[in-house]
Amino acid sequence: MDIISHALWTNLIFKEVGAPQRAVAVFFGVLPDLISFSFLAAKDSIKKTMHYTNPPLQIFPKYIFKLYNITHSLVIWLGVFFLLKILGFSWLALVFCGWGLHILLDIFTHTSAFFPTPILWPFSKFHFSGINWSNKWFMLFNYAVLAFMYLVFYF
Repeated sequence: MDIISHALWTNLIFKEVGAPQRAVAVFFGVLPDLISFSFLAAKDSIKKTMHYTNPPLQIFPKYIFKLYNITHSLVIWLGVFFLLKILGFSWLALVFCGWGLHILLDIFTHTSAFFPTPILWPFSKFHFSGINWSNKWFMLFNYAVLAFMYLVFYF
């Protein structure tokens, strides 16, 4: 899913949480993609080679795939979540759920062909081949649902 959608869905899901905590949840909701792709995006914008569709996988350095596996694994996320709970950081564990939401959304909005979400990494490469989030019809549907939900819950 695109980073704006991740931010909007996280903000919507955390609407009952106070504004400061919600802002941190939204930050966590976009952080997996920021960690995975920020350096490459900055480098590409400097070179002016930004892609608005799925670029060929060959252009991605190997470290991108490693970062993606780490940041998009429910196993890693659960480990960090439980560590936060055990250490007594309950408020941080709550907003860290924004990261978990990011992974859950990506499970169903990535295909096997382009950055499938490695749910059980590092134990397995298992993934679900869902809907390609960059399809125009899906983007239209996604933003229409988001607009409707914001109208219902915020206005």
